[in-house]
Amino acid sequence: MPQSDKLQAQFPDSDIILRAFSDIFEKAFATAIKQQGFTDTLKGLKKGRLRAPEMMTVEGGVAEKLPSGKYDAALQTDRGPLLLRGAERTDRESTDLQLSPTNTDQTFEAITQPSDFTADQLVRQLADSISDAPSSLLCLIELTRFDPPHCQILLPLLWQYILDHRNSNDRDILVGVAAAIRKYIAIIPMDQMGKLAALLDTGHKSPLPIDLEIEVAKMVYRNFEVYPPVVEDPQPELAQRFWEMVQAYINPRILLRDKHSAVTSLAIEAIVSMRSPLAEHAWRAAIACPYGWFSELINDELDELYERWESKNQDAAAWLHELRSNVLAPI
Repeated sequence: MPQSDKLQAQFPDSDIILRAFSDIFEKAFATAIKQQGFTDTLKGLKKGRLRAPEMMTVEGGVAEKLPSGKYDAALQTDRGPLLLRGAERTDRESTDLQLSPTNTDQTFEAITQPSDFTADQLVRQLADSISDAPSSLLCLIELTRFDPPHCQILLPLLWQYILDHRNSNDRDILVGVAAAIRKYIAIIPMDQMGKLAALLDTGHKSPLPIDLEIEVAKMVYRNFEVYPPVVEDPQPELAQRFWEMVQAYINPRILLRDKHSAVTSLAIEAIVSMRSPLAEHAWRAAIACPYGWFSELINDELDELYERWESKNQDAAAWLHELRSNVLAPI
């Protein structure tokens, strides 16, 4: 079917979407800092419990301190994904004007809600332009809810887009790939999650960019956090790929490099969330790390995972409790 010029022309530019996301998140980020302090805000990003009442609820995310002292953050919120680069630290007592409540809902809704497009139109547009689909289309697809029949059509299209564009050096295209990864993992059946191991295969001609590794690890962890495995080690190959990432990045000389602590912590948590036999090795690697804050981060996250699993799956929670006892038992 020929591509619709009218539909193509109506898609907002992906840079406009990114700027809107960043502006809104920066206000939410600053509001949270004002309400609960800087340290708790960063913990909230990682634990998925940051809430900025005037803006949105953050369901999960990662923040990374840059050598400049600023922060990069990537979040998933109840209104969609947000990416912030170069955020300034704002102390609790700051009088920065950006801390004042600002009603930006109208701007956010106008840009991020694809109300002008039906699910059929978005799926058809992606199918028609799979080789050169604009990143803005993938961003809109990510923010749209699809019913099961549409998801069945969408999954192979998203996978093809990811495979075709994963090696791109174009930042705008990688924004689209990240959106495709998040949407793909969000709608893929849990028993097919192992397919993602292909993205992390060390034998590929070029490694996945670290920003995309973060997206894969984050989304896998989130899925198994919500749906605890009913059996141990449901996706051994995927767990092995995460373990290879941990082994590569846990080196103290590498861990402090840009984003490496974020992806390493998420990979460890993903391994544990899959109830993998590698979980004890991965958790012990965090404990052995010379940076105390890193092991504390992992411990806090997995304590939170236990609390969530306890109300969902008693067997999975018992398994995690035993694992924690083995790893943290006094020597």
